[in-house]
Amino acid sequence: MGKPAVLDQNPVMRHRTTLLAAAFLALAPALAQAAERDPDWPCVQILVPTLSPGQIWSGDAIDGKTDDWRDIPGVEPVLKRILNRRTEAEQEEEAIDRFADGLGPDRNATLTALFAGAFDALNRDRGAAIAAIHRYAHQQRELLDSIDKALTRLQELPADAPEAAPLREEIAWRRRILDERRRYQSALCDQPVQLEQKAGRIAREIAARLD
Repeated sequence: MGKPAVLDQNPVMRHRTTLLAAAFLALAPALAQAAERDPDWPCVQILVPTLSPGQIWSGDAIDGKTDDWRDIPGVEPVLKRILNRRTEAEQEEEAIDRFADGLGPDRNATLTALFAGAFDALNRDRGAAIAAIHRYAHQQRELLDSIDKALTRLQELPADAPEAAPLREEIAWRRRILDERRRYQSALCDQPVQLEQKAGRIAREIAARLD
């Protein structure tokens, strides 16, 4: 009696193995190359939790200067303009250029304050994007675990058990959610990269106008 039941459930085992393998690959595409990485970091890009201004900025140090721009007239609208995610690179350059053209003897200090404010904001936005990726990956992992448990339960049931049909529907529903959420992974992983690129671009544009 036991053997036919096991044979009947082989398709469930195969389905479970296929699903878990596919989901694992989607959640951790670079895991084989970096086993020590954060298990809740699903992106191909190497995780760098925070940026250092020294990586992109060639001007004076900005330590302790992230709020200096608040005391300098005319900086706030420029800062808002260049930090707007809809602002194109050319528009960022134009805004920085116009602002720099009107500066007096405190030109370098003012431009440094502008960069310090921009870098602080972009670094915080990038940190928020990284936190969102961690939440996404953790939720995906929890959903995958719930599917695994449901498949294990289904494997243990007789094929004609009343609980089997609704359990299969539950598994299919959770799998659809997993697949739907997986489509957003690339876009989520791109956000920190885009913010890092924007920070580097703004740093170069501002530094180019230092005396």
